[in-house]
Amino acid sequence: MTRVTEHGGRGGRAGDGRPAGSGRPPGFGAVLGSEWRKFLALPANRVMILLALVLTVGVTILMVVLGDSETLAREQAEGEYSVVFFGSYFATMTFAALAAHVVASEYRGMAAYTLTATPRRWRPLTAKLVVISLVGGTVGLVVSVAGFLITQGFLAAAGEEYLGPDAPDMLRAVLLFVPLGTVVQSLMTACAAVVLRSAPGAFGAILLLGWLPVGLAPFLGTWWGENVPRYMTGAAVESVAGMAVPGSEGYLPALPALAVIVVWVAAFVTMALMVFERRDV
Repeated sequence: MTRVTEHGGRGGRAGDGRPAGSGRPPGFGAVLGSEWRKFLALPANRVMILLALVLTVGVTILMVVLGDSETLAREQAEGEYSVVFFGSYFATMTFAALAAHVVASEYRGMAAYTLTATPRRWRPLTAKLVVISLVGGTVGLVVSVAGFLITQGFLAAAGEEYLGPDAPDMLRAVLLFVPLGTVVQSLMTACAAVVLRSAPGAFGAILLLGWLPVGLAPFLGTWWGENVPRYMTGAAVESVAGMAVPGSEGYLPALPALAVIVVWVAAFVTMALMVFERRDV
């Protein structure tokens, strides 16, 4: 009976120790291309991306159509980012749910086929995370620019005070806050889905991880409030995007904040790779 070897070939070995009649395993570029095509080919993925865009842009349009321009202008004067990024949360959460689904769904049979073709396990998982990051960053950027154009265009048309791209730190916020936040949230949720094998479980776990340290801060004393929330990814993203107020409990300088994000993401990716390498599928 013919057996399939580690490299996807058939029984027997060539003189160099490789399975006879087999080629090398596909390289990372080929695996990345395969994961990219797989991601785009699934209708559910396209629907979720469209839903993220429609929810965010739709909520923003409803806000400016049904809202009062004076109220929006006053709200923006008190916190200039609150109006621009009002609907962005929907896009970030929707895409994080999609990222969890993309990873967890592999455990319903696809992972075995993938690992037969690509026995080096780090390659398909890393490729999947790269695809999630690229699509998530793109979706986040589209949402961010759309929110800026819709809200500030409405205020300008209504004769109210509006913000242009040359406003202090506005371009930095538009280019970084939603795209970076979407990438970070999606990567952490996808890695949690590798460990938990559950999209809803991973989504809920990352939501709690982001909320609990901040939400419980008023009840855990001064030291906790002054030292812990700023080292969570949400606050770090705000600091990198220039949105955190210097001196506030959530503020860090940009480079330390970026280091916080790198450490969190690296820890989750490392954990996911270790689990995926050792666990049966």
